Amino acid sequence: MFELNVENNALLQVNPKEFYTKALLENRSSAQFRQLLSIKEKTKIASLDFGEILSEADCDFVPRDSTLNAKSMEVCKIALNVEVCQFEVEQSFLADWMNAGSNGDFMPAEFATHFYNELGRTVSNQLEYLTWQGDVEGDTETYLDLCDGLEKKLAGASIPSGQRIAGTGVTSGNVIAQMTLVYNQIPKVLRNRKSEVKWFISSNIAEAYLLAVAVQSAEMYTNRNPTLNFLGYELTIGEGMSDNTMTLSLQGNYIFLADLVSDPSDITTINMKETTGDRKIRVISDFKVGFDYLNDDEWVTYGIAAVS
Repeated sequence: MFELNVENNALLQVNPKEFYTKALLENRSSAQFRQLLSIKEKTKIASLDFGEILSEADCDFVPRDSTLNAKSMEVCKIALNVEVCQFEVEQSFLADWMNAGSNGDFMPAEFATHFYNELGRTVSNQLEYLTWQGDVEGDTETYLDLCDGLEKKLAGASIPSGQRIAGTGVTSGNVIAQMTLVYNQIPKVLRNRKSEVKWFISSNIAEAYLLAVAVQSAEMYTNRNPTLNFLGYELTIGEGMSDNTMTLSLQGNYIFLADLVSDPSDITTINMKETTGDRKIRVISDFKVGFDYLNDDEWVTYGIAAVS
């Protein structure tokens, strides 16, 4: 016979790691990126270009050019620090989930599930905006200063001038023309790889596009749930993108880096009443994320001005 003792203050809810991992990897733009995990500090990502490898047949071997490049990328270190007053929890609409009295389970299962769901949602939303608009030199004194996002990275990329479109304020009246500008600049090497292309559009462009198409087919677009598609290219909404911006490239050229091997296990929930005497709940953790790109000449950007 084995005897199992479980402490009264044990957490009886889904493991917090599940919510943490979902916040980093699911329901965000970067879920559509090429994900590189287990990155502790820096890494080098290789890209291989074979160029023109077909030639006239001959008895002698004629080597053709190939180029192997490696780009250095690094992650940003981010801390997660959350504190909730137990009295405020008891007095909130969640009070009926708490045990009677103020000395019961400090984090009942129902509340813990709600707590980690909301925590994961908030982390996910903030990381979505950081993915695109992050700028360590932005001096906004917000989480957007923690890491450089893809918009800043692409602003410094060596994208061919014709494939970098200045952009304008997009409305339902001009959205088709503006998206056509992007379409016309898609590099030839990408046109026969349509299924691999990721075309991200900002939320306001998506809304303008749906309104523009609804004018052409009111029944289809007011009574049904339309798909976002432009001339055979699937459109993906980047919720965290700046207004009036678009990016297009192969999915493998969008890079999301993270360290998820040990970081999720480091999430800690602390009952401060049993340590410092403060009637508070704290959740602490540290993780690493980064956003980058490959192959400058395979991009089309809209509304992202070049910087030297």
